[in-house]
Amino acid sequence: GFAVVDLASVVKIKETEFTTLLSRPNVSDEDRKAAYLMVSRIGPAIERAVDRLQKECSCTIVVKSAVIAGPADDLTPRLKAMLGMSTGTEAQGFGVKP
Repeated sequence: GFAVVDLASVVKIKETEFTTLLSRPNVSDEDRKAAYLMVSRIGPAIERAVDRLQKECSCTIVVKSAVIAGPADDLTPRLKAMLGMSTGTEAQGFGVKP
């Protein structure tokens, strides 16, 4: 079977976290280091999580925006959980929905 994940929303949420961290008043060098470390780790973390998802579902996973019609389980909430994100997390102010 097929399943989908909304990678765009996951990445947008992480971008928002990064921007929020660096937009605070009095951002310290430690905050900057933490933000850049977060960015450097998100790609590999997403790859590992999607690989685990594929093994769990024994299905083909495609990006949600690639599906035009037909049924497919949405594994985005599970992906968010694997990445330590709240399944209800949204990128505030960007109109991105999970």
